[in-house]
Amino acid sequence: MFTFFKGLRGKLIFTYVSVTVLTLLILEILVVAAGILLSDLADADEKEYLSDVVVTLYPQARQYLQPGKEDLTGLQDWLDQVLDSGYASLEPQNIFDSPVARIADDTSLYVLSLDKKILAQTPSGSDNRVGQIYTPPFPAAEELMQYALEGNRGISKLNSLTAAGNYWLVVPVNQTDWESALVGLIIVEVEPPPPMFQQILPSLVGAILITGVLLLIAVVPFGALFGLIMSGGLTNRLAALTSAADSWAQGDFRPMPTDHTQDEIGLLNRRMRNMVERIQGLLQDKQALAQLEERNRLARELHDTVKQQTFATLMQVRAARNQLKNNPHEAEQHLLEAESLIKASQQELSLMINELRPAALKDQGLQAALETYLENWSTQACIPSTFQALNTCKLSLDVEQALYRVAQEALANTARHSRASAVTVLLECNPESVRLEVSDNGIGFDPLDEQIAGYGLQSMQERLASLHGILEVNSVPGEGTMVVAKVPLPGNK
Repeated sequence: MFTFFKGLRGKLIFTYVSVTVLTLLILEILVVAAGILLSDLADADEKEYLSDVVVTLYPQARQYLQPGKEDLTGLQDWLDQVLDSGYASLEPQNIFDSPVARIADDTSLYVLSLDKKILAQTPSGSDNRVGQIYTPPFPAAEELMQYALEGNRGISKLNSLTAAGNYWLVVPVNQTDWESALVGLIIVEVEPPPPMFQQILPSLVGAILITGVLLLIAVVPFGALFGLIMSGGLTNRLAALTSAADSWAQGDFRPMPTDHTQDEIGLLNRRMRNMVERIQGLLQDKQALAQLEERNRLARELHDTVKQQTFATLMQVRAARNQLKNNPHEAEQHLLEAESLIKASQQELSLMINELRPAALKDQGLQAALETYLENWSTQACIPSTFQALNTCKLSLDVEQALYRVAQEALANTARHSRASAVTVLLECNPESVRLEVSDNGIGFDPLDEQIAGYGLQSMQERLASLHGILEVNSVPGEGTMVVAKVPLPGNK
């Protein structure tokens, strides 16, 4: 599974799914922000918030304050329960309802009679005690209480903000309903309503989480399917280009993928096709130039060896014919010399023919091809030979062909000029380079003598130079010759 996401198709699918998930998260964040903004704009209305306290407390308290049936013990118990609950109103019925009114910390609740005497009080220990006349905490409180005792019900005239920022509230208690007689007052101090978003935030977050999970379950498979479909065409087009590039790297230019689209992959396809066509043209030009150079080399070889030997043979035959009647013995010597020259020409032609057979290189590889060639060469040149290979490595066709030609040229020079009685060919591979060594025990020569070095060494040097290789010729007259060709492998040039 992890390997799949390393590929382009897996990355595209992951991208599509990630974009989908991020889009959902951003939408949810925007919804939360909008909810908070709207909640700030729709904070709880003060009048409604305090009215909930009134309509919650007075119906509960009036049952204990009915004329002639007052239950002060029950009233005290009820007041204690209200304080213990910590709330002076009911829980909201929905997210848009007024918030619950929390009783302010460290405050007392009072129930007063119409003459402002304390009927019930909680918690105990305050300055105002049951049975005493209630002392208002600030001057304006007296006015609010009087306003309630006069039968007024306007909530704005029944509350006041304290120094602590809480609402000090007088709750009128009627006998039955708002139109009935007043039977008492409740004094309570509640905290201001919290911002709306604090109330709806838990519900909003829960709704968003549930909605987000449901959307992810529904959308993620859709994003994955969309990514799978969209990436299929791209990966198939790129796979066609990759397959063609692999074939081109092996020298096979027949695969030519066609892509007529106008996007970047189509443009890459057309440019790669143009590049391959140019490479084919360059290879054809290079092949034609190589053929021309090979023809020129063969022409020089034929001129320097076979043609000269043929001319010398002709001279010996003419001399033998001139001496045939007068001096048969001398004529026979000329014929023997002519026979020797013909054999030498035959040997030279055999060497050239073998040089024109590099096809075995593709079928056998360099090591096997050199071993086979050396065996045939040794038989034709009548020179014992030894072949040795150290390590093996995979070489490109250009490197193999260059080293094969260098070995042919070096052995041809050995057969023609060295008068050697033994030849050794060593092929050594290592991670950095490949090394070919051809050595003999012949008469040697002076490498600085340009006339002796001739075309053969120059040809070998040119072949290796094209591959960033080097050619070393170590020879001393009378001590044999060693030709060393060294070519760096890819990555070590």
